[in-house]
Amino acid sequence: MNGCFPVMGLRCLSRDGTRMAEPGAPRFLITFDFDETIVNENSDESIVRAAPGQKLPDSLRAKFREGFYNEYMQRVFQYLGEQGVKPQDFRKVYEDIPLCPGMTDLFQFLTKQGSCFETILISDANTFGVESSLRASGYLGLFRKVFSNPSGPDERGLLVLQPFHKHSCTRCPANMCKHKVLGDYLRERAQDGVHFEHLFYVGDGANDFCPTGLLGVGDVTFPRRDYPLHQLIQEAQNTEPSSFRGTMVPWESATEIRRYLQEVVKKC
Repeated sequence: MNGCFPVMGLRCLSRDGTRMAEPGAPRFLITFDFDETIVNENSDESIVRAAPGQKLPDSLRAKFREGFYNEYMQRVFQYLGEQGVKPQDFRKVYEDIPLCPGMTDLFQFLTKQGSCFETILISDANTFGVESSLRASGYLGLFRKVFSNPSGPDERGLLVLQPFHKHSCTRCPANMCKHKVLGDYLRERAQDGVHFEHLFYVGDGANDFCPTGLLGVGDVTFPRRDYPLHQLIQEAQNTEPSSFRGTMVPWESATEIRRYLQEVVKKC
């Protein structure tokens, strides 16, 4: 199927239940995390392969503070730059990180759907790494927006990292609240006249739980099976069911996500 067509007799409403998607507008928004969701590693850990001896000094690791991982990674990039690691060295590491099982299958499916799905990425990694990886795999163009911590070469030619934004959420790392990022994006698209029928969220980590609060009945979270997001949703369903209103579909291979989305397109 190369387009997104409603099945005769089935009415697809927007998420507020009042309108269908405008002709030609994307009907569904699918949001991806990056580390251990699109790629099968934590890219912040992968870049250690570019370090001398492929390890970091204990004195640097000791500076990590819970909730301030971006601050720690700024120091890691600074240290590696001082050791002579260049942006092209980092790029090679990012390009070599394998995709998760089935991710190519899912991306090919989304590419073939044309304007049916709008695809974005929200990651607490960094723009240089995310874009290097996606460009190498040929799927950077699939994403309408990539939201991640800004990074790139400075005037010395060294790779530097900055926090994405400030926020007041007490559940998220100091540099990024994915709930705020996704919420701001949905408001921006609504101002553009784009009202999504359903939201889909693909992630794995604890920081992916906060944005799932924006999902409602009929929306779907795809947590990687047995990873922190999956466990947090299960806990929420058991202790406070009203805190998670969407549907949960765990996955081990992204092909499982592709099959689910195929059925959504067929039925709607």
